[in-house]
Amino acid sequence: MDIIAEFQKHADECRRMARASRDFQTKVVWNRMAERWQSLLATEQARTRQRSEVRAHRRVPAWAGHSHAA
Repeated sequence: MDIIAEFQKHADECRRMARASRDFQTKVVWNRMAERWQSLLATEQARTRQRSEVRAHRRVPAWAGHSHAA
């Protein structure tokens, strides 16, 4: 399982636990944990997107599209 799916799984599980909790304070704790996992998820998604963009730029060197006829 990739890290993004793992973070999503944890966030979802925390939300389920919050819904199942009867005590208000316990719900608050589970919801905060879900928010933290969601934040980590968003950060990792942004990093993954950025890495993909960098790789895409590296595939085609800047000079590759220019012909230098002498």
